[in-house]
Amino acid sequence: MNWETPVEWDLKSVGRPRREARLFILTLLTGLGLCAAPSLFAAGDAPDLNSILKAVVSNNGQIKEADQDIEIARQQVERSNAAMYHKGTYTLLAAPLFEQRGDAVNVTTDMSKWGPWVSSFTQVVQPLYTFGQISGYRKAAEHQLLATGELARMKRNEIVATAKDFYYTYLMAADLENLVKNLTEFLGAAVQEAEKPSKKKKSAVKPHDLNRLKVAYEDLLQKGLFATQAKQTTHKAVLWMTGGAYDSIPAKGLQREVFEKKTLQEYLELAKTHRPEFKALAAGQVARNALADAKQAQSYPTLFVGAMADLNWSPVRDRQPSWYAQDPFNRIQGGVALGLRLDLEFARHAAEASEERAQAMKLHATESYAVPGIELEVSRAYWEVEQAVQGFEIADRRRKIGRKWFIGSTMGWSVGITPAKEILEALQGDGESRQNYIQTLYLYNAALAKLSKAVGTEVTSLAY
Repeated sequence: MNWETPVEWDLKSVGRPRREARLFILTLLTGLGLCAAPSLFAAGDAPDLNSILKAVVSNNGQIKEADQDIEIARQQVERSNAAMYHKGTYTLLAAPLFEQRGDAVNVTTDMSKWGPWVSSFTQVVQPLYTFGQISGYRKAAEHQLLATGELARMKRNEIVATAKDFYYTYLMAADLENLVKNLTEFLGAAVQEAEKPSKKKKSAVKPHDLNRLKVAYEDLLQKGLFATQAKQTTHKAVLWMTGGAYDSIPAKGLQREVFEKKTLQEYLELAKTHRPEFKALAAGQVARNALADAKQAQSYPTLFVGAMADLNWSPVRDRQPSWYAQDPFNRIQGGVALGLRLDLEFARHAAEASEERAQAMKLHATESYAVPGIELEVSRAYWEVEQAVQGFEIADRRRKIGRKWFIGSTMGWSVGITPAKEILEALQGDGESRQNYIQTLYLYNAALAKLSKAVGTEVTSLAY
């Protein structure tokens, strides 16, 4: 928000300050006093950033979506555990039958008589040993759950970082809007005051100076529109990120986040401990290799114990007492047996195992460039914080110097030793230094947000 010098005075036509010129400068000072504080908004009862981030973590749809991936992975673990338990089927049939009497040689049929036929069949199989097939699937599911949890935490960190940026941008836009509004108010009053003496024959304000002042005033109005639009958009974005937890978030003054500065090496160690990608990549490789072992184990037999019971009954059919005669209508039979089951699709098993090992190698390749990339990201974020800290100190000094410059120039003008042109140059310098202070404060907080995301844990005093 850089603006041109509002008014340039014709020094040849201005002598000692007249009464109208004094009134003009007092108007500028009064308006400038309205925006002198670094924090341009009162805190009020608005929710703080901690409350907003808690709402984001609890209500954001993208975070909930990632949490459901964890639940899916958890149920996959339960499914792999269930493979160790027995499997069984039970079938119950009931049907009408006409009467037949006799044996395997002689049969008499009476279609006028009917009765029921009930059949019950139960089969149970308990795996005993699978040569690592079940344990491989279980290990793959457990590590996939771990990897999915870390990926969900990575998504959470990304969403939180985005929410912080929206919130800081919202506060910056609100502060800039307020600054523009205050400058516009006193520049508008200055235009009115300058127009009064300009109608007199011996005016201290020349027409072209008044026009420059009006152009600066209109320029500020236009900049105010941009600031308002940015404030409205980012406000809506913050509400969207909270999942509708708030109807409105009043703008507080942009404040510095508190943090304890550590060394770059300490932040790199934090990243190794907290960055989700490290654990996700490691767990993903274990899961893929375990799944490959399980796929390969399909080529080995499965040792199991099985039990079967078959119960059939019908009052319209004669029971056959000989076990060598087929009797599906009146027979109770069953038993327990030890067995082996073998899937003979060896080529498919080998292909599936090779595919999973290739997936594991792909994750290993990702790890080979992701780990140095994360270290670079942490280093870059650390250097941005260092720059932001030093930049904020410079911006704060610049803001104070700009204030002193304008006040000193005004005092000199009031006693007739400072030209009017210098007054307005000081006004521009003070306004730009205040704008720079707000923007630098935003960059300061944004740099800390990037560092928190880079190391995988919060580095400021925020607790959410």
